[in-house]
Amino acid sequence: MTFLRIRVRRAILRNLLIYCSAAIVLFVMAFPLFGLLLTSLQPEAVIRSRDVQFVPETLHLEHFAEVLAPGHIAQVREAMLNSFIVSILTAIVCLVISLPAAYAISRLRLPGRLVLLGAMISVYFLPTTLFLIPMFVLFVSWGIDDSFLSLIIPYSGFILPFEIWILKAFIDKLPSDIEDAARVDGCSDLQVMMRVVLPLVRPGLLAGFIFAFILSWIEFLTPLIFTSDLKISTVALGMFRSTIDIKVGQQAAAAVLTLLPVAFLMLVFQGLISRVLLGAGDR
Repeated sequence: MTFLRIRVRRAILRNLLIYCSAAIVLFVMAFPLFGLLLTSLQPEAVIRSRDVQFVPETLHLEHFAEVLAPGHIAQVREAMLNSFIVSILTAIVCLVISLPAAYAISRLRLPGRLVLLGAMISVYFLPTTLFLIPMFVLFVSWGIDDSFLSLIIPYSGFILPFEIWILKAFIDKLPSDIEDAARVDGCSDLQVMMRVVLPLVRPGLLAGFIFAFILSWIEFLTPLIFTSDLKISTVALGMFRSTIDIKVGQQAAAAVLTLLPVAFLMLVFQGLISRVLLGAGDR
């Protein structure tokens, strides 16, 4: 009985330590977001006062109305629409390319396929600017700079290795007997991939689409270098400095609006994203 009590106490202490650590991490991560939301819902005079109100008496939405109004200096509404288009198109391009690439690496006995996968993943160990400057010079010579295409191409190039890695982990877990049975029925490799593998890896495709969308949506350095007239939401956040003052409330409201699509996807598909990351990490 004494030994059982010791084990129970240790289990309780361990769980208590885990939950306390998680609560601390949650507080550290959530407090800046709470401050951002609080700033966006208070008048500019209250924001700049010394009396900090963590629980405001009234909520003001004028900052959101101002940043979404036509003719605003930051053009947040236009920038969010452009970011949405670029992120959607990038996610589609990544899925169209990554699915056959992941299937080839997983199933076909290609020489050096694992070395190829490792080489693609190793791209993330290099600084992004190493690729952006040569690509910018190339896009200018092609005449496609400051366009949707000038963002979709580098976004897709940076995201594809991660997408292929995710889908390969899904395909690796599929039983090959189903594919062999389809080949016996006369299906080619392409038909097997489209008719058998594609329906079975739909969770992976959805997760890949979400990851590609989020990574495209939050990118800052690439649109900062590649665009000028084309407004992108992350770059538009830096357009709130006027010749007199900085509109803190408007900047906070624009940041909240930019954060909403990512927060929505993370909350709705949190379980799927966690399963994909844990599953991909097992490989």
